[in-house]
Amino acid sequence: MKAFPMIRFASAAVIAAVLLVLPLIIFGAMPGMEIYAVLFVLFVTPIGSCIAASCGGMVPALAALMAGVLALGKGLGTDGLWMAGVYLGAIFGTYLFVHWKKVDFFKACGAMILAHMLPLCLVFYSLQMRFDHQLYQAAGQAVAGFIDASPVRDEMLLQFYSTGMIRLTETLQNQLIILPGTSLFAMSDAVRQDMLLSIGALVQDAVELMIPQVMVQQSILSGVACLLLSQRFGFLYQKQQLSKSGKAESALPLPELDMPPFSLWHLPRGLGWKVGLAWVAGSFLRINDQPALMMAGAVLYHAANAILIWQGAALLNFTQKAKGTRRVWRVVLPCVFFAVGILSYLGIIDQIVNLRGLRKPPEPKEDI
Repeated sequence: MKAFPMIRFASAAVIAAVLLVLPLIIFGAMPGMEIYAVLFVLFVTPIGSCIAASCGGMVPALAALMAGVLALGKGLGTDGLWMAGVYLGAIFGTYLFVHWKKVDFFKACGAMILAHMLPLCLVFYSLQMRFDHQLYQAAGQAVAGFIDASPVRDEMLLQFYSTGMIRLTETLQNQLIILPGTSLFAMSDAVRQDMLLSIGALVQDAVELMIPQVMVQQSILSGVACLLLSQRFGFLYQKQQLSKSGKAESALPLPELDMPPFSLWHLPRGLGWKVGLAWVAGSFLRINDQPALMMAGAVLYHAANAILIWQGAALLNFTQKAKGTRRVWRVVLPCVFFAVGILSYLGIIDQIVNLRGLRKPPEPKEDI
């Protein structure tokens, strides 16, 4: 495909290699950093490789994918190799396919979401089988074991206790001595074991809550971001480079789909109501005591929340463009709003109030 040359711009290729490969080399060289490599490959490499392909070409994108596979292989062994290979291969392969076939943009978004979600489901099922359907407990035990083997074990436990993340019974509190105004302390073996068990339980609950969020919400956010950001960054970077060189006639075609302006993205009225009902139902069901209902509620909530996050981001972009906000703030401010959890509520408000006026009011029915 002409839209994906091996090298589009050498400068972008170098930048992509530094940002996407170097961190994984650092994580691999430092003991105990495997979790950071996993998080980087899970959240950064898919979007980064698509942007790298659009701006720098296939070489930096493939280098980023290979670095991700090797990093997880080094940290997690054979399991890490095949998990990263399936996950990253499905995403980038789908990215190339939808551009090759010129798939409609929002259908391509659906394909990218599935390319994220299905490999994660496969990995989750494989891990559940590996740990005899005790994955959450195994994760808690692994973290507790890692802390127990650390040379700064007691300091870490004390930090968890000081921040209120774990608690002790009144009896055990008497077996923990902390000298005020100093860094000196002492704890009994009973206190140490109770803290480790508490941390294991804390991690178990956190993983149980995180799994549906990663498998559903992260898949929707990352799947759409791969297409949106790669197309926008590719266009802006090529425009910048060609304006410097003055060789616009030699520009290679960009990997783009027929994407509508981001500021005009919105849910149709009927679909918006369904998403809103899913968000409300999921909010209540995910705090249910029944595991099956809690999982169903979490899936509903995170799917609807991810869609509303995109709607809120589009509303913010629409408002910033109308006010003439500089482009850098059109990137920074949505990231800040996302970090503090505001974007989905902006999406709800926009869906109810129709702030941008994009949805026409229903026409009144004529009397017969």
